[in-house]
Amino acid sequence: MTDTPPEVMRRYRTMLLARSPEERLKMGCSMGATARALVRASVLAQDPNASPAAVRRALFLRFYGHEFDAREREKIMEALDRHDTTPQGSPRRIPVNWGDLEMALTSNAGEWTCYLDVRTGEVQTAPIDRLGDDDDGPSEEDLEDALAAGHLIHVEPLDSRVEYGWMEEFAGTVGDVRLRERLEVALDGRGAFRRFKNVLFDAPAERERWFAFRDERLVVAAREWLAEHDIESTTAPRGGQQSRSHRP
Repeated sequence: MTDTPPEVMRRYRTMLLARSPEERLKMGCSMGATARALVRASVLAQDPNASPAAVRRALFLRFYGHEFDAREREKIMEALDRHDTTPQGSPRRIPVNWGDLEMALTSNAGEWTCYLDVRTGEVQTAPIDRLGDDDDGPSEEDLEDALAAGHLIHVEPLDSRVEYGWMEEFAGTVGDVRLRERLEVALDGRGAFRRFKNVLFDAPAERERWFAFRDERLVVAAREWLAEHDIESTTAPRGGQQSRSHRP
């Protein structure tokens, strides 16, 4: 295993400094998790299309390879390769839980970390400030191992600017001139999300139309996320029903 390229180290440092203090605390609680993350980043920097098996091999060589002779290492490497069942370049077909994925894409990155389980299509969540001692969810080590094995994919929430763009787009479709102007004023400056919701609260019909509009955009965003990760869902979106009980 070659040393981690300087560019990967620089990108990792930039990513780390961009995190909130709570996220940095979580990452700092496990040096092993950080080391595994660097190995994965190094592999993907050299080959963005590297398979989960390639990541597993790299992790094995970095942390355990020195404990075995050449013959045993080769046997273990072959066993790690056999875990790959999806042909290279073929999308993984899984029963995606669209409600889970859409909520993950709009989750608060400062409070939760979300992962799509490619074995089940479900989303696993872990609170950012959890130290892994007193909760019933998977431990940090379990999550890191599942990531290394290619069983989980981190779901990065959509940038707030994406949903802000949806609100701007929706405001332009409002036929009531006065309401449209109020929405445009609400979108100007800090606190735009809260003001936008408050304005629509007084216009129930347009508020419901906004929910439907947002649901449609969210399904598109989820489809794009799946495509970026070479995943093909065997289930269909639920027509916006996902967010009925989780709307902002």
